[in-house]
Amino acid sequence: MVKLPHLEQTVTEIVVELITLDQEQRFPDLLFGDSNDNDCVRITMHYVVALLAYGFSHEEAELQKALRWFNKPFPRQKPDFMDVLEMNRLMILLRLQPELSTVKLRLEQLAEQKSSDYFDVQPGWPEFDTLWTLEAFALAKQNNVLDNAIVTLQDIKQQLHNLVSQKELKRDKDVALALNLQYDLFGTLGKEDKRLLDELLNIAENNGGLWGMREFGWRMKNMHWYRELLKQNQLTYSDIQNDRQIFRKVVVSSCMVIEYLMPLVETYPEIRPYVDKAIHLLWKQIYGSNAILTLRSLFPNPYDYILVLSRLLRAICAYAGHPLLGLNSTHLLRRITQLQMNVVEDAEVRNIKNALREWMQVDISGHVERLKLGLSEASVVRVNPFIYSPLINEDDKPMSLIPYSLIIKYGPSDMIDLERRSYETLPVSIRDMFVRIPETTYTDPNSGLSFVVMQDLRDYKTLYEANEDLPQNINTIAQRLANFLQKMHEGGTSETQTAPPSLLREIYLSRMMEYIDRIFNFLWQHHLYEDGEDEEIREIQYELFDRIGDIIKNQQRLERFPAAIMHGDLHMRNIMVYGLGKSRSRKKEIKFKLIDLEFMHSEGDAAFDAGQLFVDIDLVSREEQRIESQEELHQLKQILEDSYYTFGKNRNDHTFELRVELAKARALLRIAKGRTKRGSHFVMNNQTAQAIQIGRELVGHAHEALEYLRIVVEDMPAKIS
Repeated sequence: MVKLPHLEQTVTEIVVELITLDQEQRFPDLLFGDSNDNDCVRITMHYVVALLAYGFSHEEAELQKALRWFNKPFPRQKPDFMDVLEMNRLMILLRLQPELSTVKLRLEQLAEQKSSDYFDVQPGWPEFDTLWTLEAFALAKQNNVLDNAIVTLQDIKQQLHNLVSQKELKRDKDVALALNLQYDLFGTLGKEDKRLLDELLNIAENNGGLWGMREFGWRMKNMHWYRELLKQNQLTYSDIQNDRQIFRKVVVSSCMVIEYLMPLVETYPEIRPYVDKAIHLLWKQIYGSNAILTLRSLFPNPYDYILVLSRLLRAICAYAGHPLLGLNSTHLLRRITQLQMNVVEDAEVRNIKNALREWMQVDISGHVERLKLGLSEASVVRVNPFIYSPLINEDDKPMSLIPYSLIIKYGPSDMIDLERRSYETLPVSIRDMFVRIPETTYTDPNSGLSFVVMQDLRDYKTLYEANEDLPQNINTIAQRLANFLQKMHEGGTSETQTAPPSLLREIYLSRMMEYIDRIFNFLWQHHLYEDGEDEEIREIQYELFDRIGDIIKNQQRLERFPAAIMHGDLHMRNIMVYGLGKSRSRKKEIKFKLIDLEFMHSEGDAAFDAGQLFVDIDLVSREEQRIESQEELHQLKQILEDSYYTFGKNRNDHTFELRVELAKARALLRIAKGRTKRGSHFVMNNQTAQAIQIGRELVGHAHEALEYLRIVVEDMPAKIS
């Protein structure tokens, strides 16, 4: 292998950092946090596999902790399905304790989820689900826990052949994994496999030594970080800030391809120059004593940071050809000594800060004003803090060090952290369009709620609250809002990239099916309908699933659309507006800000936000008593629609209007799902009439959503062609 300078030092830095992340509980929502959270389970899985690749034995405390955390009963309920969460659990249990009875149960259930030539784990991604399943079966085979009654080696071979020969795999890392499985299980590559390998090597040749770029196409050549990387210059955050997610995907994909191809090098030596070049490009960025500082600056998002740390370690160990735990321990001893010294220094600084906090006197002046803003689980209050020094003279009147009001937002810790991480992923050019979530957080140890102090937009109102202030001539305001939202979607750049192929499934189809189940299960369970209506309601439920099924059939043809910054929860309560009220002073400039970022997506769909906003304006208009306000809201929606549809045409987004209708259906189903919580309250309190009224609303929303889905299905062939 090509010599990697400062190998021992760099690897030690990465391993110590990974272990410290857990010991210091730096990211408790991502490492060993909620064992039913997909992101948490996925990241913890990557962390554990990285330690195994480094050479940790199963008896080490970190891996014993992981075994206890991942080892959950299966099935918990009779119809339990092998979904993404259970797949990640299975991948760890197969590595740590494959003889567990629940491992076999999971494998059996996984085998039953085969439909036609594919395995089904998540809606709309049969090729990857099948490859992932085969990886699990291969692990089980290696550990002698794969019963031929579940699946045979010949079955696996045939499935791999189907994926390769039919050219089903579109991502470099998936192709590399398929080749790895073929070689690992059968010792050689077939003719089609060899063709695929040659194609993978050609991709690296054309891209300067990197993988994971084919989905971004020609745009990669214009990215500053790409040019700097190929020049072998060390990157900084400013180099990648506008393309951070693309950069992360390319780094992770390249690491995965290196890991999967290295076992093939001895038999297929033509691979060697390509993995040498790829590892050299990555190593140039991180090696040495500043490896962790560099990675922290390049990947400030905790999810990205842990993922990249883990994948880099796995790639380095694979490239070395053996676990690196046996490296000379000199640097490790130095690192431990340094950490111990830092603990002493940190304790001193921490105590000084605590003393200062105790010294400050904090109170609240006046009452706590509760604000009704977004529809999330978080609560928002406005307070006037009274903060003063206890050293003032008795004759002096205490004056607050902060003379203005503050906003306190609080809610579940994971939700607050998610919103903060979403803000961090925003391009710098549009951050001022959003309300920032500060780093400083207080978490109540009893309730688990996190509290953050935020900017007070006291002169702003939500668009929902400002409804009465909308002037008769609304054209200018509506157009300014449309321009504001389009600038947000563009992220400060006119360049576009194609949305991830899984996005349509993730944000539309799988969610809608989940909402439909929740809505109708609630209706059937509590009989919230009149006698004789059950057949009509059941027809709505069945047709909703049928229409979603029709869309899934054409999903691949709908997927290729331009990605955009997506708020993810865009409605009138999450749009803050300044300057609409009447004022005797000179005319105020109209300004907007967006709040509630927990569903923000940096590579999302602008049509998703548009459809949700249009539905919200419609619903608010129906509740409005004043005719003039109804007309203003209708005009607002019309101008926004015209602007959004022009926006889609200018981006050559041929299915934009189609996805807006899809987004409207999803928004109505989500609203209906949310109303089941209110309905449960009425049921529990024996408020039958109110509960039945909720039932009527659920059916109404579901039927309206069905109408939008019918439009999508009817117009789909014309739009796609």
